[in-house]
Amino acid sequence: MKKTHRFFLLLLIPLFVACSHTPQKEAEKVAVNFSKAMYNLNFDDAKKYCTPDASKILSFIASNIKEEDLKLLKKSGDVDVSVVESTLNSGDSTATVNLKISNYIQINIMSGKSTIEKEKEERVDLVKVKDKWLVDLHK
Repeated sequence: MKKTHRFFLLLLIPLFVACSHTPQKEAEKVAVNFSKAMYNLNFDDAKKYCTPDASKILSFIASNIKEEDLKLLKKSGDVDVSVVESTLNSGDSTATVNLKISNYIQINIMSGKSTIEKEKEERVDLVKVKDKWLVDLHK
């Protein structure tokens, strides 16, 4: 009897694993990983999750980061990122993930003054390129 239960359990485990890797969950994971890297000012890591055009935008932002920003980041602690909702569009080739970003640094390039902010919602657009979700900063 125990062998039968083990057999059925072994059959169910792959099913649970397969169900947890839906395209929507994969898009959410990329959006969260990208946002955590970006808000922790780890632009090299963030570039792994975005399109080549978005990578150029991140390079520009990174070039404007000052020592004061890095000190403020250290003072603020960990950024928290969580999914509010997500949607797959256009035959599963694009996605939108709305995130809640908490305890983050708001960098104001124009004024040169950065601040620690409590919380905001952020929309992340993604495109599927060669079966891989990438953040698209086109908007």
